[in-house]
Amino acid sequence: MEEKGKKNWWFLAVNGLISILIGIFLLFFDPDQMKVLVFYFGIIILVIGAVLLVIAIRNIKQNKHVGMLLVESILTLVIGLIMVLFPDFTLKFFLIIIGVWAVILGIAQLAILIHIKEKLNNKNILLFNALLTIVLGVLLFFDPITTAGVLLKILGAFAILFGILMIYFGFVLKALKPIEEVKSPEPEKLPDKKE
Repeated sequence: MEEKGKKNWWFLAVNGLISILIGIFLLFFDPDQMKVLVFYFGIIILVIGAVLLVIAIRNIKQNKHVGMLLVESILTLVIGLIMVLFPDFTLKFFLIIIGVWAVILGIAQLAILIHIKEKLNNKNILLFNALLTIVLGVLLFFDPITTAGVLLKILGAFAILFGILMIYFGFVLKALKPIEEVKSPEPEKLPDKKE
């Protein structure tokens, strides 16, 4: 098993390279490009909605129950259409929803911390996490595009650092010398006692 891990050192190195490329992409990613991504994602959702609608219509012709499928296809088409026609609004709305969710999640974490009776070693870490989640949520709520851009830059930096570490560990794994198995001596057989 150890030898198999050593042979796959390149897997870590390749994933590290991919992580570095993603990090570079995120560092140079422009908020205007997010709007373009929302537009193309909206087209994909429109296509999915159209396929669901075709399936629903075909099922109607075969006298099958299609109530939920028909509703889902229409909702998917409407969401896709909104994303294609109003990508800027859609992006801001989505980021504001994430901000509201983050604030609610941070408040819930604080409530849990308040109600914990036992002493926890990690209570300060949990408190920091809850407060950071609330701050990020508020920032996303009031300035979604700028905050998302900053968060992408931070994620990009972490992805590059993580990629460098993965490449390093890949080459460390490659350089490891195999450990030879030490054979333990066979236990001596005790002579049978004859009565």
